[in-house]
Amino acid sequence: MMIKTNMHIHSKYSWDSKMELEDIAKILIENNIRYATITDHVEFDREDMMYIRRKFSERDYEIDHLNEKHQGKLTLLKGVEISEPHLYPKQVEELANIFPFDFIMGSIHNIPNLKTSENKRYVTYLYYREILKMIESSSVDVIGHIDYINRYYKEDFSEYNQVKEVLDAVKENGKIIEINTSAERRAQLNLFPSIDKICRYKLVGDYVTIGSDAHRLPEVPDNLEQAEYLCEEIGLKPVIFEKRKKIVL
Repeated sequence: MMIKTNMHIHSKYSWDSKMELEDIAKILIENNIRYATITDHVEFDREDMMYIRRKFSERDYEIDHLNEKHQGKLTLLKGVEISEPHLYPKQVEELANIFPFDFIMGSIHNIPNLKTSENKRYVTYLYYREILKMIESSSVDVIGHIDYINRYYKEDFSEYNQVKEVLDAVKENGKIIEINTSAERRAQLNLFPSIDKICRYKLVGDYVTIGSDAHRLPEVPDNLEQAEYLCEEIGLKPVIFEKRKKIVL
């Protein structure tokens, strides 16, 4: 039986969440989720390094306390989701040297031309080019929510060769992808990336993380079972990370 994990949760230490870590721990235990990662946002275009250092110092102290309190029931891991990490290589390196993150997720949130162009296929092309740059030139472990652009378009305008180039780059650069279960509540879709792309990823990779990308308490266990079932069906192995190392449970 697969051990339940959730490797993408945002707490009050993210600008867009108000969840207390104690409340997150409670709902994880109630849902028999044994391992979870708190992946609070870092956005270098809106947060200075002093603020970032302060918030992670406070957060990690809380996580240590909760792990001691809930030992044997829950392990909370220390993660971070960095927006456009390839644009801030020095800051990413500095942050990784200061904090003992268990893993670093890189995501594209600021999609080029999203609000200025009506050509959805062209904007999708730009989005995938940005993902490719991130994969090839940033020190991250996991590529977050590929297909995130479909949150806005509610439809997939990607091209076969674009996706192939990105998935090949994931393998060549020693990274893995996330299966993000927020697609249903955000865009009435199945998963980020789509099931078709996850199956294509299986041709080049064996490992994934599963995460609900929760920002509110009801979202914490959201749709994890679908991702777990898909992994079992196509032979992918969900992993956790500890000290930047993959661990198959």
